[in-house]
Amino acid sequence: MLSDDSRSFGDTARWQAALDPHAGTFSCLAAGSRIGLVAESAVNGRAAAGSQMLVWQATDEGLRVATEPFCGFDAAEVDILIAADAAALASLHASLDGDLLGSLRSLIRNGHILFFARKTRRSLEDAGYEDLLDQLGFAFMGVCR
Repeated sequence: MLSDDSRSFGDTARWQAALDPHAGTFSCLAAGSRIGLVAESAVNGRAAAGSQMLVWQATDEGLRVATEPFCGFDAAEVDILIAADAAALASLHASLDGDLLGSLRSLIRNGHILFFARKTRRSLEDAGYEDLLDQLGFAFMGVCR
């Protein structure tokens, strides 16, 4: 199980297996695109040293999951940073054997997820994030296109 500050996301192979069925959802991303998942406490400075970030990186072979040290918001080398509260982290972990993206969408709708775009809108568009963000429930382009 995840600790509150997510020093460990557990077995990355389980996260990889949970994301593999959604390969089509991530196929729009340019190679090198990176999404980070951290505990909300790590972003707001309450996390102890040693906090981890789960990184979903698009490659030419598909999405790859790994953990990296989270050294703070400014140092996070990701395009998008997702910060989840303790309840959301527990829910995501519990959904690894089910519908991970469905759980993520629900948590976003219910306000348990903070979303930080670390690149400009243009850069995110160029990297192929528009469809992914729309599928997750973010109104990336707004209601008036």
